[in-house]
Amino acid sequence: MEQHRVLEAQYHCPPFGILTPSSEEDIEEVPRHPLRTPPSFSARHRYPRPPVRRRIHTKEGRTETYQMFEISTSLDSRRSMDGSDVSSASTLTMATSAGSTSTDPWSSSGFVEAEEEEDGADFNWDEEEGLLLVPKLEPMEDDVVDMDMSDFPRLSTMQESAVPETPSNTTPTLVKRPRGRPRKHPKPTPESLAKVAKGRSKTGCITCRKRKKKCDETKPGCLNCEKNSVTCEGYPEKTIWKSGKEKAEEARIRRAGSLTLSSIQLPFLINGLETEGDRVFLHHYISRLSIIFTLEGEHDSAFRNILLPMAQQHSGLMHSILALSSKHMDYTSPYGRQVLAEHPSLDVETLEKRSQFHQAEAMKELLGQPTDSAITPVERKAPSPAIYAQMICLVLETLSDPNPMGQHRVHLEHYQRLIQENPPEEGEPMKFIHEFFQYHIHADQLIFYPHNGAHTQYISPADEWNLPSTVLQPSAVRLLGVFDGLFLYMSKITNIRNKIRYNLEHRIDPVLDYSNLHAAAEIDAGIREWTPAWPPGDPRDNAGLLYRQMMWIYLWRSVFPPQTTNWKVDPKITCAVNDGIALLARFAPRDPSQTLILAPAFVIGCAAFEVEQREPIRKAIRTVKAYMEYKNTDTALEVLEEVWRLMDAKDERSWDWQAIASRMEMDFLAT
Repeated sequence: MEQHRVLEAQYHCPPFGILTPSSEEDIEEVPRHPLRTPPSFSARHRYPRPPVRRRIHTKEGRTETYQMFEISTSLDSRRSMDGSDVSSASTLTMATSAGSTSTDPWSSSGFVEAEEEEDGADFNWDEEEGLLLVPKLEPMEDDVVDMDMSDFPRLSTMQESAVPETPSNTTPTLVKRPRGRPRKHPKPTPESLAKVAKGRSKTGCITCRKRKKKCDETKPGCLNCEKNSVTCEGYPEKTIWKSGKEKAEEARIRRAGSLTLSSIQLPFLINGLETEGDRVFLHHYISRLSIIFTLEGEHDSAFRNILLPMAQQHSGLMHSILALSSKHMDYTSPYGRQVLAEHPSLDVETLEKRSQFHQAEAMKELLGQPTDSAITPVERKAPSPAIYAQMICLVLETLSDPNPMGQHRVHLEHYQRLIQENPPEEGEPMKFIHEFFQYHIHADQLIFYPHNGAHTQYISPADEWNLPSTVLQPSAVRLLGVFDGLFLYMSKITNIRNKIRYNLEHRIDPVLDYSNLHAAAEIDAGIREWTPAWPPGDPRDNAGLLYRQMMWIYLWRSVFPPQTTNWKVDPKITCAVNDGIALLARFAPRDPSQTLILAPAFVIGCAAFEVEQREPIRKAIRTVKAYMEYKNTDTALEVLEEVWRLMDAKDERSWDWQAIASRMEMDFLAT
């Protein structure tokens, strides 16, 4: 009912119109504030101007009575039409005509704009007091923005009409709507232009992308996977798209960068020489080892002038030479300590590893040769001299073994089999190879003990008694006694010794039968007639005389066992031993002939019945060790000490030193 009375009162109110009082009235302009927009870049500081008082002249002859009513906002805080906040305490007083029949309370005649002053549109307000003040709506402190007010059009002020007071306690709230329709596409603002359109993210974790879930992209593992109790597989590597030309250029740069100076490896000039230790081994072989094996001078050594050129073409031989040199070096000796001091980067462990490496490579090359069963007799070829040279190195390596077990004999027997089955082509290298093996085969007879009572024939029965009348061959300049025929007597003496051993073991009487006695007489004559091939004063001449003395002592010691002499020392053997000791004293410690002294010193020592004769023998063997630096000298001296012990005890076993060495498990090579 109350709303009905309010509407009825409005219908009987006169329409809004222009007040025309008879006198000028002061009206305060209601400033209108535009909607809040972000300030432009060219905004200047402007402030709201104070209220403007104007007088409106009314037209004469027209008097109408208007009533005033007041509209109050029912909301606590509402934004006005121009975008400013209006507090609940603010009111808007409007003037309405009592006699108006207009039903549109928001007609254009209800506002007064300052721009319409030029058009002559005067708006009059009829009020009993003659002056109506419209309060200015001030913006809140938060709404004060720095903007240029000239960019916005002025809005007309509202006119207020008085409405008759009604007994109702509530009044309707009227809000002015914006003029015109809203824009379908609002104008872009600087904020909207600053935003970048963001498409679908492709930087999520692998798990969320597989599950097609939104990823919060938390590093290192996203929280979405953790919340869903799923193992986060992490994030894929960031890849940048590149064209084909860019990829090809990067590949070219990688290939060029891979060929750096550090990655370019030069091949080794000489086979087997790869480390500093290998160069130390080679220097030791050239400067020391190649000199001590022959009677030749420093500049005419077959081990240097024949074996090294072959090693440059045969990698297996080079490995054999380096292995031989490494096994010869004694790092506890003064020379060995000096080598380590001159090469601080090397140690004993490193050098021993390289020695084992060269030994393994040498055996791989040697065993890689085709066997007799793998090829037919038509395809069979004679082994090259380099193969025989490798066998020489293997024989010499056994001299460094502190516990020799006769390994050298395996290589000596293999040489004999190869020579018989497939003789090689003759030449200077093979001449030296034959001389080396023949020398060591005969020298091995001094220590070799035939087991099971067998006696070995070192020469064929047809040639057993064909002894040369004169054995002078000056061409033998490397190893003494091979090509000059002297070692042939040693083989015949060994055959007689083996027969006597057999008779002693089987108690056959007499131990020296007529055949062995005749053979011994022929050998004695041949030894006494033998003369060295070198001129007197030459070191090799003294070595020849020493070997002749050794042959006679070996013959006498073999033919006359203690059973036949009742341990009576013959002055002949005592004189021969003293002469041999005198010959040993002629050789200087660094004489090249020291390489041949061990065998004579050992045989002479086995006949040293007198105690005063033994110390010079010990001294001579120690001198050989200092020159050769091989451990077979220690083994030889050990066997001699046992022989001397049995001699002093007048034990018949002292005659057979081969059996003594066999019982001591010292099957060594006395060279």
